[in-house]
Amino acid sequence: MQSTQKEAFSEIINKRYSCRELKENTLSKEELDYILEAGRLSPSSLGLEPWRFLVVQDSNKKAEISKIAHHQMHVKKCGAIIILARLDFGEYFIPKLQGRGMSAEELQKRIDTYKPFIDNMSESEKLHYAREQTYLALGSLANAACALGLGSCIIGGFDSKALDSYLNLDTAKERSSVMLVVGEYENKVIPQKVRFGREEVITFLDK
Repeated sequence: MQSTQKEAFSEIINKRYSCRELKENTLSKEELDYILEAGRLSPSSLGLEPWRFLVVQDSNKKAEISKIAHHQMHVKKCGAIIILARLDFGEYFIPKLQGRGMSAEELQKRIDTYKPFIDNMSESEKLHYAREQTYLALGSLANAACALGLGSCIIGGFDSKALDSYLNLDTAKERSSVMLVVGEYENKVIPQKVRFGREEVITFLDK
């Protein structure tokens, strides 16, 4: 069983690539639910989950968002766009901790340790922190799409202020962070991965 799971995961991380040729076919509810659940269950620092998944499938809206994303055609022509954003984690930090079933002593210890850190963040620091966390969910979303045999592409090139306005976000609580476009492959040609060699990126410090 373990070997099968390892092989399945290895296949996903080897086959996933940034696909810029997608069909505009709408994803099924089952496909979207599977992908979004993978994002929902992603890890995050302090368990804050500072994200919301805003899903766009309407053709007109995808075309409008494509303009905001510098007219990238794979934003316009895809099955769905998933946008991640959230900044108000300070407001739900304590209730979220309380739901984790820890002892009163441990709960208070974490509140005393982390609440001042969160409360003292500036708006820009909150945005930076939240964006870092959304990339954890982003990886899960992209890999889940690949597991379903769907293509995806991570989109970081867009006018975030214009997108926030288009989505009518309360920017005190939410900001667009990054987008993932997902859909059926138009032409599935898996490129050779170009990555640094192991010796260039891995160093064991305990030798």
